[in-house]
Amino acid sequence: MIDPQELIDACRKLLAPPPSDADIRRAISTAYYALFHTLAAANAELIAGQPSSVISEHTWERTYRRLEHGRARNNLRADRNLLSQSGDDFVALFIEAQGYRLQADYDPNAPVNLSLAANIVTRAGA
Repeated sequence: MIDPQELIDACRKLLAPPPSDADIRRAISTAYYALFHTLAAANAELIAGQPSSVISEHTWERTYRRLEHGRARNNLRADRNLLSQSGDDFVALFIEAQGYRLQADYDPNAPVNLSLAANIVTRAGA
């Protein structure tokens, strides 16, 4: 299983001074993936429960892998009013980090901002 905390730890290493632009971009992207894997695991546990056999492990894994980035964002955005404050905070960060991840990974002209990256990593690791 992918451990989101290990991803956050990797982000912090990437941002150690002096980070390159590529390191900053990678940290933003990796911080988003820490959030994504947190959500995927929570969904799998809610739907399939904790894996306790080969069959339940297979079901858990299939559920985990079914999460899609765009659908997750859209569904979370649509249901924000049903969530607790901490749930709403997670959704806000997930959507924000996803947008920055898309810029970091796919927009060669997007500005690289160390303080923004550090902020996202800190919030994703909280």
